[in-house]
Amino acid sequence: MPVARNLISKDLHSDPYPVYRELRDHEPWAWSDGLGMWLVSRYEDVVFVDEHPEIFTAHQKNSLAERTMGLVMIRTDGDAHRRLRSSVDGPLKRRNVRQQWSAGLTSSATQLAERLAETPEFDLVKDFAAPFAAQALMTTTGLAGVTTKQVVEWSGAFIAGLANHENSPVVWERAGRARAEVGERVRQAVARVKATPDHTVISAMVHADIAEPLTDEEIATQVRLMISGGFNEPWHALATLVWQLCARVELRDRVLADPDALDAAIEETMRWLSPIGAFPRQLAVDHTAGDVTLRAGDKLLALAASANRDERKFADPDTFDIDRPDLPDHLAFSLGAHYCLGTYLAREQLRTAVPALFTSLTGLRVTRTPNLVGWMFRGPESVDMRHDVRRAKGADR
Repeated sequence: MPVARNLISKDLHSDPYPVYRELRDHEPWAWSDGLGMWLVSRYEDVVFVDEHPEIFTAHQKNSLAERTMGLVMIRTDGDAHRRLRSSVDGPLKRRNVRQQWSAGLTSSATQLAERLAETPEFDLVKDFAAPFAAQALMTTTGLAGVTTKQVVEWSGAFIAGLANHENSPVVWERAGRARAEVGERVRQAVARVKATPDHTVISAMVHADIAEPLTDEEIATQVRLMISGGFNEPWHALATLVWQLCARVELRDRVLADPDALDAAIEETMRWLSPIGAFPRQLAVDHTAGDVTLRAGDKLLALAASANRDERKFADPDTFDIDRPDLPDHLAFSLGAHYCLGTYLAREQLRTAVPALFTSLTGLRVTRTPNLVGWMFRGPESVDMRHDVRRAKGADR
């Protein structure tokens, strides 16, 4: 029996990669009754899907994303996509991220790490990566007075909605509550930046020079998108990269001494982990791939996480290797018009946080192998760590 036919979300939650390997080898274009969509798993095919929006539109009708958050920019194409994206991308361009946000990211990471100096054991996710990513997101978007706990809850609610293929009413209730809470916070922020513009994403959307200004709800919808992906992707990747560096001392020393090696390690983390594992699409027209025909209206998932482990593209793909010659070709941030808006901010978070953590805490080590979970969004639930606690001055006198 085809492996894809009866797949459901929970079959992929713990470790999707064995299933992805089966799909790549035997069913590269596979229909899943359990998920109600096609699964595309090979690298070259995922690239083809991403580069042909005239065949595979980003706008899925009645999509889980739209029901969860509203009509987000990554679920639009053409003029609708350009209108939303052009209104928000200013603060997130590479140069602006470096100029406006990098120093603050370094300061935030250092402060969080310093708070752990007297605590020999801690959870890298709960005590560092998640609060760091939450602070970064709230600062850049312009949501004031939001706690890490609130960001975690909102993001978890939205992610659960995005994966709610079983149509659980409990999941929809949670997502609806988060949607309303974020909407109210955004309305408050919009009122503030209308009077006093600043460098934040919400301010950019409010003051965008476009023919049809964004409504408050459209702004809130894009912020919900950033909370779902723009929070999880950086902290998942940060926790995973620190884990890998602790496991390999020679790699850690090289990365901390060489900014280019750190950049390569960040890219390999994104390939190896693929924090956002798939790109939803819908068939705009009939399309034949190999011996199967996809019909207009069919839904589809382009499995970026599978593509990033495709042996046809990446040699020894399950190995973490920062010296891959084809490393820039990974698909963690998508391609083309839908290339991830937050890519430069995500990279800068890792670029600033990793040195800050290892500089502030000596003898940093992982005490238990982390448990990676998820397939649409994948990362460690926790990373148990120890470090050498600083001795107070005069303690040995």
